Amino acid sequence: MDIKKIISGISKAKNVITGFIANHKIHVAIVAGMTALCIIAASATVFALKSRQEAPQTVSTPSVEDTVASVSSVVSEVESLEESSLEEPTESSEPESSKPVSKPQQTSSVKKETTVKNESAAKPVANNSYKYNTNSNIDDNIFLDALIYTGYNIEKHRADGKMWQYILSANKRGLGYLSKISYGGGSSGYETLNGKPDIRYFEKHGLVCASYVTYVYFNYLPNVAGIDTSALPKPARPTSANDWYSALKQWVSKGYSRKIAFSATKTSAGFINFKPSENIPIGSVIVFCDSRNRSDYGSHVAIYAGYKNNYNWIFHVGNKNGPEFCAVERMNFGHDPQWPIAVIIPPTNIRMSALLEINVTDQNGNPVSGSALTLKNSKTGATVNLGTANGGKLSKEGLSYGDYTLSFTVPAGYTSDSTSKAIKLTTANNSKNTVSITLAAIPPAKEETPAESQEGSGDIPETESDNPPSGYSENESTD
Repeated sequence: MDIKKIISGISKAKNVITGFIANHKIHVAIVAGMTALCIIAASATVFALKSRQEAPQTVSTPSVEDTVASVSSVVSEVESLEESSLEEPTESSEPESSKPVSKPQQTSSVKKETTVKNESAAKPVANNSYKYNTNSNIDDNIFLDALIYTGYNIEKHRADGKMWQYILSANKRGLGYLSKISYGGGSSGYETLNGKPDIRYFEKHGLVCASYVTYVYFNYLPNVAGIDTSALPKPARPTSANDWYSALKQWVSKGYSRKIAFSATKTSAGFINFKPSENIPIGSVIVFCDSRNRSDYGSHVAIYAGYKNNYNWIFHVGNKNGPEFCAVERMNFGHDPQWPIAVIIPPTNIRMSALLEINVTDQNGNPVSGSALTLKNSKTGATVNLGTANGGKLSKEGLSYGDYTLSFTVPAGYTSDSTSKAIKLTTANNSKNTVSITLAAIPPAKEETPAESQEGSGDIPETESDNPPSGYSENESTD
């Protein structure tokens, strides 16, 4: 090897680095570090050549190709670092989406092992401390609970009187609502600690829009709420919005979910005039694309939070605020505007609220019709009129989880020691709760025959007496 070949090799490495720097706008500090590595690599090669000339039998000299490969490897590591960077995006008044990437995000082997372990551990667990509710109330539902679990201060948000009022993203940071989680791609959303979502890990490494949805559907729901979502297809990369879009398409193709049609037009003020064809269930996933280059490529995902005060609200991560509220109508603003391209409802094979099935029978298991049933929430006192059990059966979907008193009437011909019973609606058995009510049939009265009636009377019929009445004398006569 001569000096000319070494210089040629270094020149090749320089071209690789220069091109990468020009295309990616690398920070000055990183450029300086890469330049230093090149100098070190070149110096090592020259030194090795000199050593070989002095003692060729003991020193192995790297080739020019090896030197170039080594520097190229450094470039690849920097590229990987850039794609998985934990730096917060440039601040804007509106949410920022996760960017499309040309290749899968690179992670260390240790992190891969942790992710696999956490995914396999994401099984439904009993959690007596969970505040059971439903997904039909915008102010109290499982998906709102998932936001609160990250550390979002919902109590203060409500106490300030600003709940369901739009607040610019930049103005939220001094209000005391936000959690300690910021924008960052260092968390997959699967991470757990003692079987629960590892919020401290999220605070340290951040979440992006896709990893927040991953956290909700495949971490919070099974590990905190006890709702088994393991049957659902998962995104290939939990931090990729477009991979989430691909997974959602599988939810639809497998019959777990369906799309909701909508129209979206831009107003003169820049808002999105978003009009769904039907009410969107809370917990639906909304996919967005780049508003400036509209396509079927998902660049942002969010969870639908409900409709109120003329806004279609969403839970998402879009900027350094971390998990927060936003509105579909406001997603077209800022330096990274987004446009809705799909609305996929929560999977119908996974119940997010309780189903109550009631069976009313007699002591022999025969169905009994005519029992009117009501359900009273033990916590709130709210009463639901369930209707009448026709054919001995009645079912009701969409109920809140929790403790209740079930009251019922007893139809004619039956009796019961009680007309109410305490029940608990939970997420067990895919949130299907079955209650049985047993009534005792009253035996019919036995009809009496005339003969039976006479035998049992004991009365003696009156007959004429041979004895005269008291005080009567035969010698007495009448005129």
